Amino acid sequence: MNGNCHFVFGAALGSAFAMNTDKLEKILPNLTDSPETATLFVLGGLIGGIFPDIDNPVSHIGKLTVPLSTVIGKFGEMSGKTGPKHRGVLHEPIVYISGLILSYIFCPSLVGLFLGCISHLYLDMFTPAGIPFFSKRRLRLAKIKSGSQQSINFTWLNVIIVVMLGIMISISSSYNS
Repeated sequence: MNGNCHFVFGAALGSAFAMNTDKLEKILPNLTDSPETATLFVLGGLIGGIFPDIDNPVSHIGKLTVPLSTVIGKFGEMSGKTGPKHRGVLHEPIVYISGLILSYIFCPSLVGLFLGCISHLYLDMFTPAGIPFFSKRRLRLAKIKSGSQQSINFTWLNVIIVVMLGIMISISSSYNS
């Protein structure tokens, strides 16, 4: 998927979580029900949605951070994490799952960022390149070409589903109170 798709879907996921900080606080006590937490979910989703592409100097975020993206890309190559364009070390699910757990424990304000990164990987699983999975294997669920109309439709379908789920969860607990 292209940067716009990642950006929009990350924002949608962050917004769905932001709508439900009161419920999250009940099951995940390190997260507080506050406007700050909600804002960090949305911003984290936006930034995290595009962050994994920072290792590719020709991606949207890579162009904005060329010296850094080049260095990260070279580090990935030295680590043996090469792949179609930028599907290297920053597309490894374990990086973000570990980051999500550690951020929840030690720095809850970063949880939204890691959720945004995971949203990025989710969309990339549906591209022909897929995502690296345990180094050598690739996890690919479809072959939707990045930038195609199909990728845009797929992204918007996922945005609608995530936002609707967020709204439904938010509303359902209001009726149960």
